[in-house]
Amino acid sequence: MSTVIGGKYTLLDAGRAGRLGTWHTVSTAEGKQRGALRLEDRGLTDPAAAQRLADAVSAQARLRVPGLLNVIDQVTEGRHSWLITNAAPSPTVAQALAAGVTLPAAVAALIATDTAQTLLRLHQAQLAHGELNTHGVVVSAGGAALLSEAGYGHAVLGTTPGPGHDAAGWSRLLAELADACHDAETRQLLRHAGQQAEAVGGSAGLTAALNTLSAAAQRIPGFGDRAALKALAAQMHPMSAAPVSAPPVSAPPFSARPVSAPPVSAPPVSAPPAAPVAGMPGGVPAAEETVQLPGGSHSAPPVPQQTPRATPPTAVMPVVPPDGATRLGNRAAEEQRQSGAYQVGRAAPPPAHQPQQDVNLRFGQGVPPAPPAWQVAAAQAAPPPRRKKSVGKRIAAFFSALTTVALLVIAGYVAWTWWQENNNAVQVTKVTVTPVIPPTTAECDVNIDVVGLIETDGQAGKITYQWLRNDGETSGLLEQAVKKGQRSVQVHLFWRFQGKGTRDAEATLRILKPTVVQGASKFTYSCK
Repeated sequence: MSTVIGGKYTLLDAGRAGRLGTWHTVSTAEGKQRGALRLEDRGLTDPAAAQRLADAVSAQARLRVPGLLNVIDQVTEGRHSWLITNAAPSPTVAQALAAGVTLPAAVAALIATDTAQTLLRLHQAQLAHGELNTHGVVVSAGGAALLSEAGYGHAVLGTTPGPGHDAAGWSRLLAELADACHDAETRQLLRHAGQQAEAVGGSAGLTAALNTLSAAAQRIPGFGDRAALKALAAQMHPMSAAPVSAPPVSAPPFSARPVSAPPVSAPPVSAPPAAPVAGMPGGVPAAEETVQLPGGSHSAPPVPQQTPRATPPTAVMPVVPPDGATRLGNRAAEEQRQSGAYQVGRAAPPPAHQPQQDVNLRFGQGVPPAPPAWQVAAAQAAPPPRRKKSVGKRIAAFFSALTTVALLVIAGYVAWTWWQENNNAVQVTKVTVTPVIPPTTAECDVNIDVVGLIETDGQAGKITYQWLRNDGETSGLLEQAVKKGQRSVQVHLFWRFQGKGTRDAEATLRILKPTVVQGASKFTYSCK
């Protein structure tokens, strides 16, 4: 494998295995450390999978979440496609734990809070990581915990990650951090926060756990000071803390030995060539280039420098923060001020004798043209003051709305009643009451079930009926619903008799709707 990617990135290590390929640390021509993910053919030969991955990368690039290992460039070298990130991809928390590092309490708490805040930023944008684990948490040279390959695996598989995946993954991460932490109180705090996130679940669980963790972590000595995280990055991956030409930076020793992942070989990904971008020598992406997967910029021989023509000064896009610009402090702006590239009130172009700085790539349609002056003036004009309604007008408007609602309810009820009456298509053809056989027991307290049979024409609807007894009692109005195709239905009258003697009884079943029809049955009750 070539040690130079696309003619502008130099490989610095053998690489480590990632979710979709092999991660390498590379150096730009200016000596800045960057990450490079060589994509393998794990499902990416499918154009749909490649497109879903491109959409996931573009969505994250538009957000520019500081806690992510953000993609800033894509290069196609032969049959290999590379994603270039804004920070080195090593060391990871997994590498530190595999080396037996005992994490200080402040370091473990910082990693936990950094990752939780990044996940919540993704959730606010309706995105999620989906596969959070110690292999995907990178300790940057600037002392921040960055997440890599957020949502990449789900994009390739065609599944959608959610906040529930992240809450469960963050809980497992905190459990591993607790096992590697030497402070008993911090171990208990990390385990409690992880259990709280998993118990509540989703974004709400992460928010509650982060509040608990942040409040308690203020009592941990050194929490918020990123010197220990920087030292961990330098100890585990010395090249990430110094330029290529400089020797490794010495750092306070941790209880671990340096770990280097073995090289991973994988079949290359075939990607169609992309047309070079106009006005960009040697395939170097411009500040407003639209970066797409698959494809990308191909390697090209360097173009000799030409004498620049006099052109009006143009504003330079802000440089890419070397470590992702974590939430504590505006470190990117501070570096620009120290390097002289920052001036109050305007951004100056780089000097002609210095190499061009890295730029922030935009995924999408680029910067829209400025609106006409009349639109800007209209947008900046103060809106006319709104008149306040008097109390009387507010009361009148309230009662008017209340009256409208009441009328709509009444109209709806009338329409429903009319529809019920005019859509009752069933017709009763015959009504019979089954002859009652008097009980043969010697008991003088019995219930007699009088059964009526209503025959219809098979249409659907409701039948209104009542039972009449010759002792003057009635059942009141009753309803029986019939389905289409149901040509008969049984109804019952339970008549209770008590005491000794003989009584002649008659039960009448009268149909009131849709037509008036009736049937009756007589029997004799006798008890001695």
